[in-house]
Amino acid sequence: MVEQDASSGRYSLGTLAVRLGLAAIATLDPVRIATRHLEGLLKELHTTGLLSVWGDYGPTVIRWIDGGIPLFTSMHVGSILPLQGSSTGSLFLTYCPPAQTRGRIERERAEGIIVKDADLSKEIESVRKLGYARTYGSVVPGLAAVSVPVFDSQNCLVATMSVLARSQDKAYFSQAKIAQIVKVAQQAGEAIGWPGPA
Repeated sequence: MVEQDASSGRYSLGTLAVRLGLAAIATLDPVRIATRHLEGLLKELHTTGLLSVWGDYGPTVIRWIDGGIPLFTSMHVGSILPLQGSSTGSLFLTYCPPAQTRGRIERERAEGIIVKDADLSKEIESVRKLGYARTYGSVVPGLAAVSVPVFDSQNCLVATMSVLARSQDKAYFSQAKIAQIVKVAQQAGEAIGWPGPA
């Protein structure tokens, strides 16, 4: 479990401890862990939310969790969210390499979703500063969202959590609620092995 350096006399983790740690990491399921944390949060907030990952066609909804506020939308598991204009998309633009997102932006622009590069840069800067993204009805009319990143042990974005509300409920996303949403995403990341903010 421990070994001692012959020259310094200091102790460190031994090979058995390292193997146990690696075995524990190998059994982690980031989606299951993030889903569990999101479910607990939505139960507290009495609202609906979703979990998204990067799929073949961009940000893809893989969990839709109904909560206390009835929301009527055509969005469902399997829906592809735009990189431009959605809170989920803003997180992928911010935390994924441009080589990963560039092709998807080009496809969106060919389909008529066009946000100026300068505006995308401002959104990325805002997300980096705040640690979350938000929208009010820009993707689905009448639907507001706050989305937060979930990072893994390598500080890579593995999923995004989004908490939804009706866009007319302007006071729903208070700073205290947003801080709670960010905290739960950080806890999910820590459970996956994220070392925490730099």
